[in-house]
Amino acid sequence: MGKKIKLSITVIFFSILILTSSNAELNVKVIISVGEEIITNYDLDKEINYLNVITVGKIKELSEKESRKIAIDSLIKDKIIIAALSNYNNIIIVDELLNNQIIKTSRNIGFRNIEDFMTFLKFQEYEFDEFKEKILLELKWNQLVYQFYKNQIVIDKEKIDKKLKILISEQKKNVEYLVYEIFIENAAIKESNNKNEEMSTKHNIVNEEQNEITIVTESASYNNKKKLIDLEKTTEEVTDVKIKDQITIDDLIKNIKKKGFEDTAIQFSSSPSAQQGGRLGWVSESIFSQLLLKSIKKTKIGSVTEPIPISGGILILKVENKRVEENKIDLEKKMEELIDVEKNRQLNNFSTNYFNQVKNNIKIKYFND
Repeated sequence: MGKKIKLSITVIFFSILILTSSNAELNVKVIISVGEEIITNYDLDKEINYLNVITVGKIKELSEKESRKIAIDSLIKDKIIIAALSNYNNIIIVDELLNNQIIKTSRNIGFRNIEDFMTFLKFQEYEFDEFKEKILLELKWNQLVYQFYKNQIVIDKEKIDKKLKILISEQKKNVEYLVYEIFIENAAIKESNNKNEEMSTKHNIVNEEQNEITIVTESASYNNKKKLIDLEKTTEEVTDVKIKDQITIDDLIKNIKKKGFEDTAIQFSSSPSAQQGGRLGWVSESIFSQLLLKSIKKTKIGSVTEPIPISGGILILKVENKRVEENKIDLEKKMEELIDVEKNRQLNNFSTNYFNQVKNNIKIKYFND
């Protein structure tokens, strides 16, 4: 009786084991073998998820066939690297280097900080530890290649010097203007008896339309912090700004000549800069729109531009001063950067060559999935 019970238990046990194995086989299949390493359909799904993370969703925009192909190539590469590293267990990556690389990678992907990135991983249902393992594998491989080929790196100092001289010769000069503004809203412009003649002939106003005319200001009213002031104001957008006394463009020009630009700005300008006499501070010419820059360049230093019509009103600028500064290059730092670039270029070549050597010695077999 006891033997029959034991036999029944054994039969039930193996029956369960076979059923479990069959179910597992239905869910997880080996689709590729790379040497002694295997890749399953489960690995493939995880790799697609990983690629979706590092491309911030772009991998999902591809067809299923394309995304699977990219994921399979990536997995095969990882398995080849794992095979190469299996003979070198002494490669240690310190936590600081690993963490710095994770932060760098997350920034390259487009995240401001590691917290935002980890939140994104959770949303994508991808484990942080798995991402960490990916980065660790990459660092170990780079370290292995470096140990093998560091003595073969050759830096051509003359070549680097030539590149540095080219950079110095091509460095652009930064042109800045000390600018003041008066902005008069349409609602504050008083029509003259002959408005059309005044606007088109007497003051020769430019009738070129521009979008998104913005300049950077440094203003005491903004705690000396640089702010973007949109000069393409509309009547509705400036309801919070007190409309000043109405004035004709002709009288405005006369007032500037009589009382000065800053006093006129304080009295009539609708811009927040009016409190500082219209001062916008030193502004790089690269910040101005083509319309404004065109007017500024043909205006003598210390003079004012012709009235410039913009959306919502009229703008007049005073070009108080101009300065030209060279963008100075830190020669020592730039030299180090160029040397690092050359080292990385050579190491990348060594890495590719060594990877292909390892790959040629590994048998890759595909199974029907």
